[in-house]
Amino acid sequence: MVWKFTLSFAAGIAMLSGVFAQGNCTSFDLEYICQNTEYVQSVSSDCGLQCLSEGEECLETCMVEQLELSLPCIGCFGEQVVCVVQNCYFACAFGTEEACAECALANCEAGFNECAGVVDFDSDTWTNLCDCNDSNPLVFPGADGTNQGFDNDCNGLLSPDELTTCLADMNTDQIIGTADLLIFLGAFNCNDNCLEGADFNNDGVVGASDLLIFLSEFGLFCF
Repeated sequence: MVWKFTLSFAAGIAMLSGVFAQGNCTSFDLEYICQNTEYVQSVSSDCGLQCLSEGEECLETCMVEQLELSLPCIGCFGEQVVCVVQNCYFACAFGTEEACAECALANCEAGFNECAGVVDFDSDTWTNLCDCNDSNPLVFPGADGTNQGFDNDCNGLLSPDELTTCLADMNTDQIIGTADLLIFLGAFNCNDNCLEGADFNNDGVVGASDLLIFLSEFGLFCF
């Protein structure tokens, strides 16, 4: 029963794949779990095993000594232990490994996610745990590049298939940012001898329509 419980408890971590904080886990907690998934899984499994008969407080004490997570976030792991013991005792004690894990996920994953604030806003199957932009379904770990100026695969690096052609890269640093905005605003409302490149729609005036184009490209990475 014990080893099956350990597997089911670890499954809760393994299923988290995806940093806006919505619950008891802060954005720092979620990032820490994402960056240290295997370690957090190992500690939570070991502590779950040690505290199987002692309950939530035992688990929280065990985990807080080893993990850089806030107490409210660790409390969600404690609640998960209670949930597994209450709902999956027979499945884990007398059933198969698969039945134990299935029971834990079916009965306790949703509660843990709600407690911790783990969500998938963009429905791309990656939650805000590791999804670097959970408002864009084209951005998640391992995603293919779309040449739209996003770090599609969330690896912090930009590949040629992620870059896009931009009109508003005023300082040619390959990203549309605040520096470009300041340059653009310096030419705003110009209708004679305008800064070359600020009249994005080539109508002879640097105006509101050009600003809308600029804002649509803000934050993009460019060729």
